[in-house]
Amino acid sequence: MRLRFHPNRKGGVQLFGPLETEIMRQVWQHEQVTVRQVHRALSRQREIAYTTVMTTMSRLAEKGILKRTRQGMAYLYRAAMSRAEFDRMVVNAVLSGLMETFDQAAIDSFLEYLARERPEQLELLRKSLASKTV
Repeated sequence: MRLRFHPNRKGGVQLFGPLETEIMRQVWQHEQVTVRQVHRALSRQREIAYTTVMTTMSRLAEKGILKRTRQGMAYLYRAAMSRAEFDRMVVNAVLSGLMETFDQAAIDSFLEYLARERPEQLELLRKSLASKTV
């Protein structure tokens, strides 16, 4: 899966809609799920049709976000990557988009943010950079 972040485009990096987000939470929480299992979990929170969940999960599989294997009459779904891997991919896409669009301003803003809001992270960054040889 390849993501692009476009800071000037409306919606920038919205990857999942509300239902897709709920489905992915279930998949990451349980590792392998059927549509029926996800539907049951979501039905506890709100009224939702089984076919809506099935269609959405099928589309997530077509996009490469979920993988599925047939198990009897149903499909067994699992995430194509872990939540941590997915988060890292999203962050990389955002950073890449920011650097392509804003270059030095993105770096300056990031450093200013760390100094103001997260000084401990700025210190970790300093140490990490000092240990790297260019």
